[in-house]
Amino acid sequence: MTLKKCKGCQFIRSYFWVVVLTAFAVRFFPNFSSPFASLLLIGIPVFLFKKTPSELGFKNFFKGALYGLLASLLILPLYLLLCSHFGFKVSGRLNLSLLSYLLLVALSEEVFFRGFFYSVYENEELLKGWLTKNNLISSFLFGVAHALIFYNPLMFKVFFPSLVMGWLYERSGSLLAPIVFHFFSDLTYQFVRCL
Repeated sequence: MTLKKCKGCQFIRSYFWVVVLTAFAVRFFPNFSSPFASLLLIGIPVFLFKKTPSELGFKNFFKGALYGLLASLLILPLYLLLCSHFGFKVSGRLNLSLLSYLLLVALSEEVFFRGFFYSVYENEELLKGWLTKNNLISSFLFGVAHALIFYNPLMFKVFFPSLVMGWLYERSGSLLAPIVFHFFSDLTYQFVRCL
């Protein structure tokens, strides 16, 4: 099989370049790394591979918003409760700049790791219970990317919320569900961190 005929290679090659270029930007141009990464994460599927908004999961908006909000209301208080048992650190200030940054991060990462990935790999083979092969692989790649980009193996911990985001995407049929959950997860984590 040649790379030209490999449909899945469009994501794998893109993933490689996103990780390498973003890690470089984080290391040497930290002030520009977030907009640069967002440009790559959205630009590659939209401009390079001509994916339509529908192909990327921008549909079923009401259902997606509902799933994302309900998951946030059910899961994030559990995170806070867990933190209260182990101790936590509260920090940060809420402002428009932070909210727009977190929204951009949630939007761009979900477009790439859910929308683009699932548009290339359409197989949703169940592995165990609610876990699909696509969800496991995209969440693993999500965790590895964070660990490599931020030069910190502990960043792989994003694998676990990524499983929730993948499940939300699969169940709602809308990219809005994981975007909403991702945004509220990052917002919560911005202010409350377990010790």
